[in-house]
Amino acid sequence: MWGTIWLTLDCFLHLTKKMEMRNRKGVLGLETAKQVMITFLVLAVVGIAVLLALTSLQNSSIFESGSQAETDTNHIVGNVSGGLVTFFASTGTIFSILVVVVIILAISIIIWAVGRFGQQTEGTVNL
Repeated sequence: MWGTIWLTLDCFLHLTKKMEMRNRKGVLGLETAKQVMITFLVLAVVGIAVLLALTSLQNSSIFESGSQAETDTNHIVGNVSGGLVTFFASTGTIFSILVVVVIILAISIIIWAVGRFGQQTEGTVNL
């Protein structure tokens, strides 16, 4: 069983290496799209970690009830949670802009490729 799993994993890694050698980075802006997705994932993890830390601080009962420190902590937790909700609520707009950029890049690459093959003079092709 382990031999089969190892062989499958080895074949997958070999194919992945071959594909990486053939693929060009940044083709049609897909590399940028991938980086944006990874950035949003990292921001989500960091935001959740900060929110959990602040909530733990708020629930630790280290401040006197009704004190200025407790009020400030409650305001900070409220601001951070509200900011996270607002930011991730607008990710749809950011993704829409990213899709438009990728489409514009694809159209420009197509126009460039078609224009390149149309430049023939006296039987030669200008590359």
